[in-house]
Amino acid sequence: MASKVRREIQEHQRYRAFADEIVTRAMKVFARLPEGEPKKEMREALRHYLYNNNYFCMITPERPMAPEYKMLIRDDCNGDIYAVDKNFLSFHYRYALKNAGLEKHAAADYAKALKKCKAWEEMREFPTYRSVEEVMLERLYEQQLPPTLIKAMQINDFRDFVRTSCGEEFAGYRERKSFIKTFINAREDEFRQMLKYAGVNPYYADALVDRMHKKGEAWDIVVCDREGNRIEGPEFDRHHIEPVYSPNNLSSLSEANSFGKLCLFEKRYHRFLHKLERAKISGDLLYFEKMMVPENAACVLDFEHVVRHDFAAPERPLKQLRPGADNYHFLNRLEQLTNKYISLVPADKKEKTPDKFVHRGGKGSR
Repeated sequence: MASKVRREIQEHQRYRAFADEIVTRAMKVFARLPEGEPKKEMREALRHYLYNNNYFCMITPERPMAPEYKMLIRDDCNGDIYAVDKNFLSFHYRYALKNAGLEKHAAADYAKALKKCKAWEEMREFPTYRSVEEVMLERLYEQQLPPTLIKAMQINDFRDFVRTSCGEEFAGYRERKSFIKTFINAREDEFRQMLKYAGVNPYYADALVDRMHKKGEAWDIVVCDREGNRIEGPEFDRHHIEPVYSPNNLSSLSEANSFGKLCLFEKRYHRFLHKLERAKISGDLLYFEKMMVPENAACVLDFEHVVRHDFAAPERPLKQLRPGADNYHFLNRLEQLTNKYISLVPADKKEKTPDKFVHRGGKGSR
């Protein structure tokens, strides 16, 4: 029985290496083709390969959202706030910083000022920002910023203050309430099985799972063999399953980061997925073609291998998804088109096919 399982794993690894090479070459050619019929044909062939593996395309209208709201979603998802460009800080906030400590104010003055601030009222709908409200009030009081100006502060002002004055507490909340920790606690066995069948080095798999449990991260994994050589393996981004656009009311912005609307996605294939999306104009309206992952996908290794989990009903058993037909049919079509159109790719942009796994690092979110 053990030898049969080994043979099945080895056979599966050979197939996966074949499929990975075909898809990687196809994506490289597709990404470098100029717009036109060949690119359109390759996009459709790649999408049909995805459709066969339970993906689908959603067409959504553009619903513009101010950049600061997009940044709030990113902050809340990652538990990390990028440094705010000083040019985006309001006069009121810069004046408050300049005049901090010139007068003595009571703690109650800050609580009153914050209740009257529209920007903070919107921001506290995000659990990460709401979690630091008390700490932020303490730091405002300690620094003695003029309370009369706090109620006029804008979103980027608060982002800057939270980052510089209580960024540790902000990051701590997301680490405690980590999507990645929740996933690995629920589906470690299935996740390890997927890595095993993909041929991932077991030492790397152990280090990856350990980091997910302890740090709530699935990237920047450093593992070396006995000779000190780096062991490569997959790393994962957080991916928003549904389009992140402005809803009708701002209080539902934070729903974009609810666990049921996130999944982990292997970095390289995550980039592939987004390259297959596009914006198009119909009449006077702008629409986006969003590639949607299979139902209840919580972790995606490549376009054929998915670990499913229902965050709303964690105990619910979910069957493994099967392709709609033989994937060889779609892979052979991709290989034909790649060979057909590779000559259209500018010579100076051709690159060698990368290794199976490529280390990229980063915060792991898009």
